Amino acid sequence: MTWRKAVWSLGATIAAGWAMTTAPVLAQDAKDTLRVAMHSKAPSRGDIYTIFYIFPSMYWWEGIFDSFVRIDDKAQILPFAAEKWEVMNPTTWRVTFRKDVEFTSGRKNDAANVVKIFDYLHTTEAGKASGIMRNMKLASYRAVDSHTVEFVTPEPDPLLVAKFAAFYVADMVAFNDMGRANYGAKPVTSGPYKVVNWTDQEMQATVYEKSWRPAKIKNLYIVEVPEPASRLAAIVSGQTDMAHNLAPEDVARIKASGHTAAVEGAPFVDAVALFTKDFANKWSGKAPFSDRRVRQAANYALNRDSLAQNLFKGLARPAGQPAIPSTNGYNPSVLPYPYDPAKAKQLLTEAGYPNGFSVTMETAVGLLGGRELLQVVSEDLGKVGIKTEVVVVPFAERARLFNQQKWNGDLTSFAMFHSPVMDAAIPFSVYDGCRLPIGMVCIPALNELLAAQEKEMDPAKRRALLQELMKRSSEEALALYTFEGLDVTGISKRVRGYKNWNKVIHYESMTLEN
Repeated sequence: MTWRKAVWSLGATIAAGWAMTTAPVLAQDAKDTLRVAMHSKAPSRGDIYTIFYIFPSMYWWEGIFDSFVRIDDKAQILPFAAEKWEVMNPTTWRVTFRKDVEFTSGRKNDAANVVKIFDYLHTTEAGKASGIMRNMKLASYRAVDSHTVEFVTPEPDPLLVAKFAAFYVADMVAFNDMGRANYGAKPVTSGPYKVVNWTDQEMQATVYEKSWRPAKIKNLYIVEVPEPASRLAAIVSGQTDMAHNLAPEDVARIKASGHTAAVEGAPFVDAVALFTKDFANKWSGKAPFSDRRVRQAANYALNRDSLAQNLFKGLARPAGQPAIPSTNGYNPSVLPYPYDPAKAKQLLTEAGYPNGFSVTMETAVGLLGGRELLQVVSEDLGKVGIKTEVVVVPFAERARLFNQQKWNGDLTSFAMFHSPVMDAAIPFSVYDGCRLPIGMVCIPALNELLAAQEKEMDPAKRRALLQELMKRSSEEALALYTFEGLDVTGISKRVRGYKNWNKVIHYESMTLEN
């Protein structure tokens, strides 16, 4: 039996939800294969230019593609496919790319190939529709020499290089010759692994020896296993080497089976967006949450400590700002709102709601905590008079409501993501409703700081501005913060060298002990 047939059979078994009480004997050919049970497929497979950098696609991509840069767990930008960069003036950057990034086609990445990437993303209808350039404003770009590209922005952009963490290098000759769909099915890549086969549910890859960072494990196999119970059973029984997106209550069972439960901070703050706009046209133009006192009341009403202990087994950290410790601009002096329902009721009375009011929360369940988290939030708000009806809508419908700004309710659960840029300003692409066409919350008191940090090119000065922004965001109760992001990943006891930087898995660093 070949390794591909062995792991395919194993993956089909796992995906079907079959679990054994004792670990099965691994196929001999699977001993050199890193087997990964993923909670969701990569919708576009290897077509990295169809959608914006998004979970879970990047879990699949990190083993086969090279991003321009990587950002570590301390928010430091590290060279990757791009090896160095220089600020020529506040609107001009020069970025030099490695000379040893070689694709599986035999071609090497160079400045001309990078220019073709931006030609596709910046000028074609398909590229612009992908949304990858949504936060990247470029006035021009050009090759300066064989491996250096100059980028000019219309205004100063201190995050330009950090944003490159979302950009992967593709062989644009192959991409244009094959067409997007064919390239996605069997991409031409330069990462530690090269794709052997990619179906709707699974990817089989083997080490690419000519990669500048070749893998230490010969083969990589990733399979979609949607059911959490099946992923847990797979890691406990030894059927897989990594199981993503497990729950806090799974930690004890993973450890009891002799494997490792990696409990790590994830690059988001779970929150509830409190609409300051009267989207549903039912408040005579003045939404209750447009009053800071009402937003503060909602934050005082939530018992975060109880939520963390009971729902997340004490593993989650209550949140008090739209940033996490591994984010540039995080302010360690800003603490979560204490649980104080009496204070919440007092603020509601001062705001003109002594008897409270009723609101609707529109949400699509899928993040850590799910329905149980929303139930706790609803109950805690109800105790102080904010009676909340939770309406679950399909994810596609929720995306439509967001993009068209046609919310029928008054609040929605929302993850304030920072990845891949890992900067405290990133959530404001959604929460800066005063200046941006797509925005759920407009708080004018934050505008001056937001504008200042956007143009500050000195890293230390900008970090100070961001930390002040975090402080003011807490005071203004920008959102109903619940907890800092949390990832639970099951790691087999035969895996060594596992590393995860804000959901960027270092496949090339791992080894297996059989």
